[in-house]
Amino acid sequence: MWYRYYLLFIFACVPLVGQAQFDLGSLQTPGQTGSIVLSPAFPAPGESVTATVDAGSNVFGSEITWTYDGAVLDDAANRRSAAFMAGAAGTDKTLTVTLRSSAGTQQSISTTISPIYLDLIVEPQTRVPDWYQGRALPSFNSQINATALLHNGADFIDSNNIVYSWRIDKQAIEAGTVRGGNKVSFTTPRGRAPILSVSAATLQGETIASRVIQLNTALPELVYYEKHSLYGLSHIPIRSSAALVGSVLTLQAEPFYLDTRVYNRPDIAQWEINNIDTDNGSSNPYEITLSRAGSGGRTILNFHVRSLQEVLQGVEGSVLVNF
Repeated sequence: MWYRYYLLFIFACVPLVGQAQFDLGSLQTPGQTGSIVLSPAFPAPGESVTATVDAGSNVFGSEITWTYDGAVLDDAANRRSAAFMAGAAGTDKTLTVTLRSSAGTQQSISTTISPIYLDLIVEPQTRVPDWYQGRALPSFNSQINATALLHNGADFIDSNNIVYSWRIDKQAIEAGTVRGGNKVSFTTPRGRAPILSVSAATLQGETIASRVIQLNTALPELVYYEKHSLYGLSHIPIRSSAALVGSVLTLQAEPFYLDTRVYNRPDIAQWEINNIDTDNGSSNPYEITLSRAGSGGRTILNFHVRSLQEVLQGVEGSVLVNF
């Protein structure tokens, strides 16, 4: 009797095991959802790209094969990620990952890599002299103009048929997406390195390119230069002191990285000599001429320029004048 029950138990379990194997295979049939995640999501031409397969439980125990532009990526065999180089601008290349389960089923996931140049031109609207060989840097609450240019390797893409989305840090610029909005102006936020990002999409909502850059900011800085009646403005900054050798000395104050709106129309532009407000006697608020008084001595010259609406848009500094 015990023997009969034992055989009955074995025969009853066999179909259950077979059913379990059949269900496992059905979970990995072709057509199951899955995706390939790219980093960066929208690569530029010739950029290094890492692709990761996201196919849920289908990846477990599967043989993984990656192919790019028809060639097998041997280094990525049985790996969830694959590294490759994006093609030239204007080219379309297909990346495919194939998953083969132990049951013999197969699933393929593909994506097309279409690199596009997205050039980002950032123009801080801050003061630097025309002859300065460096670049202007944004300062807090100064204005920045930014332009996005899409290029497919042969021609620029018409921005009127592209929808742009701009952000500075986490704040949307222009209150959201704008068709043809490849140019924006915004105010520099607080922080030493705000993040500017832009994405470009087709009219159907397909994102085709994106770019993220870090903006290095600076505090306005005041630098003095000597202006000679014969040789013009010296390009050598006066670091701590200046010498009045002849009868007069003309100095020009240059407020680097000050918003040009404040520079052109300052609320405060005041010169001081030994802490006493002084009229600079010139139509140029950033220039002063000193005359010799007595046989010799020293004086402290100070200049202050500022906006009363944006108190951080301003700078002042002093220089020692020996005569």
